[in-house]
Amino acid sequence: MAPGFTGKYTKHHPIIFSHLLERLTALIIVMFGETIVGIADYFTATNFSVQSILIFTTVAALFFTYIVEFDHLINEHQRHETGNLMIYLHYFILFGLSLVTVAMKFIDDTEADQRFAVICMYFGFALFYIGLGIANYYNKVKVNKTVVSIFIVSTIAGFGISWFYSAFTPVVIIMTAVTLINAVTLTRFRIKYVD
Repeated sequence: MAPGFTGKYTKHHPIIFSHLLERLTALIIVMFGETIVGIADYFTATNFSVQSILIFTTVAALFFTYIVEFDHLINEHQRHETGNLMIYLHYFILFGLSLVTVAMKFIDDTEADQRFAVICMYFGFALFYIGLGIANYYNKVKVNKTVVSIFIVSTIAGFGISWFYSAFTPVVIIMTAVTLINAVTLTRFRIKYVD
């Protein structure tokens, strides 16, 4: 919380924005590593299935979305920035990934409440995407309303369908579809508008 109280001082001594971005990105990469460790149980000899591949694809799509935003869309050469917003938006991303990791461990657990796992999963997706949306402030080209609308509609629709079909296989298929749709949407935006 400390950076929030130091804004008036850091305005006089701006940070090197690219260094802050690099360190925050490294932190998120470590968090994605934790997510991979969290889904490792789906890749044992007894548990490996098509759903295992879809779960991994979901994590890969989230990672790809993150990389497109923070490696390709962000303007690294910000001037006169405290970096506080960049720090705080990563809280959304960290908490979102944490919820997704926990939910992925429980979506196949027969003792866990499937609908609660679905709520955690999509709340995690929402936090993750909110963090990316806030990062739009730093983009070279601002993400347009079409991209934002696709993210919102796909995530809400995915939640609704997953809530209705709260069994393991449909939930995995739907969450993979949601994350792939969003990853492809942001990538197409990047290809079309950013050189």
